[in-house]
Amino acid sequence: MTVGALSYKLPPSGMLAEDVPPDPSALAGDLYLVTSETPIDDGSSEIQLNHLRGRIGSALGIGAELEGMNALTSSDGVCGLGVALHGSGFILEPDDAKNIRKHGAKVVKPYMGGSDLLHFSRERYLIDFSFMSEDDARKANAFAYERVLTHVRPERIVNRREAIKRLWWRFGWERPEIRKALIGLPRFIATTETAKHRVFQFLDAEILPDHMVIIIASDDAFHLGVLSSRLHIVYALAAGGTLEDRPRYNKTRCFDPFPFPDCTEKQKTKIRALAEKLDAHRKRAQAKHGLGLTDIYNVLEKVRAGEALTTKDKTLHDAALVSTLKQLHDDLDAAVADAYGWPWPLPDAEILEKVVALNTQRAAEEAKGHIRWLRPDYQKPLFAGTKQSSLALTDGDSKSPAPKAGRKAKPAWPKTMAERAKAIESALAAATHPITSTELTAQFSRAKEHEVREILETLVALARAHPGDTQGTFVR
Repeated sequence: MTVGALSYKLPPSGMLAEDVPPDPSALAGDLYLVTSETPIDDGSSEIQLNHLRGRIGSALGIGAELEGMNALTSSDGVCGLGVALHGSGFILEPDDAKNIRKHGAKVVKPYMGGSDLLHFSRERYLIDFSFMSEDDARKANAFAYERVLTHVRPERIVNRREAIKRLWWRFGWERPEIRKALIGLPRFIATTETAKHRVFQFLDAEILPDHMVIIIASDDAFHLGVLSSRLHIVYALAAGGTLEDRPRYNKTRCFDPFPFPDCTEKQKTKIRALAEKLDAHRKRAQAKHGLGLTDIYNVLEKVRAGEALTTKDKTLHDAALVSTLKQLHDDLDAAVADAYGWPWPLPDAEILEKVVALNTQRAAEEAKGHIRWLRPDYQKPLFAGTKQSSLALTDGDSKSPAPKAGRKAKPAWPKTMAERAKAIESALAAATHPITSTELTAQFSRAKEHEVREILETLVALARAHPGDTQGTFVR
């Protein structure tokens, strides 16, 4: 992509305009933006145009077309938001947590909000009765239950949302899908939804983040390294948009379509080593000097831009060893680019074009059944069967059409409420993804959606079903 400026004299009103673009051979690739207009005595106007040359997208911009990117199956089930409390009474200060934990430590967990990741972390805890019935919560820790009863219930019972009101002892959004993906991991990757600087880091598996934190359920430093590289950061900043003046990391736009490199184990090992050093380097500065990541990266940004550092900046620079941090990032960027097989460095516009092109390639491969799972041991049992069943049964040079399967009759909607509840619970257990009441209703002959919805709400209240991460969905 090239950028330039040119001047064009606009003819007086009523006259035919001459061809504006100076290079008629490349009309499809030239975009002219008016930057200024100056009237001239003869009735014409002097127009200053900014000339951009490259591919013009549907949004009338130059460069990669991000809007048409496909969510990749390879990313299914490993990224989601932290819990949404809907009640500050769940939060405990250290002394309260210590006392309540004596009566049942399982329901008291370390807690982090988005600001804790960006600044020096506060020590706070949560009472977590997720997926429990009220009776089970009371038995798990009577003192924790008493705390929630007095500090959370009063504001929850007046909430408009029925599930929030009825299940007052549990978080508003418990995030069962992403929490299932975290089981067995010693750590996971996290980043804040909105931030001035996009930073990914490892958190201990015991920590329960809030809804302002994006969770990536992987303990692999290879994934941390790729996400922390400039190649991903440039893409995420372009795709995610902003909230007020802060860049936003939108899971469906920034993570789901992003293609990770398919590289050798030697390349992965190098990326892992650099990512581990990067994560440890920042954590050392935070723990030893009480520094926040935003402050550290503010100074790093100045160093990269060649700006003069203030006395305060220099103090932070020396404490956080910011020049070393810069070198780690530079080395990581080069290693990740090598894993993709791309030259380095690359202009931002070329990074975006390459990411979009690779996304298109991966989506086409996935349509044929070739999926590069991020966590194959976890993802394949959950998602591979569903994806494969939607693929054509013939491929390559075969000319024979796939045989049509006979249409399976829907089971009849049971007559009694007990049988209906059992049928819905079985359907939920068989579902491979979070499912809506509409989808469940469609599985039965003559079922009515309001009846299905009522059963689902009852199952949730009994902790035999749970709200999915997406509003209106349910999981077993």
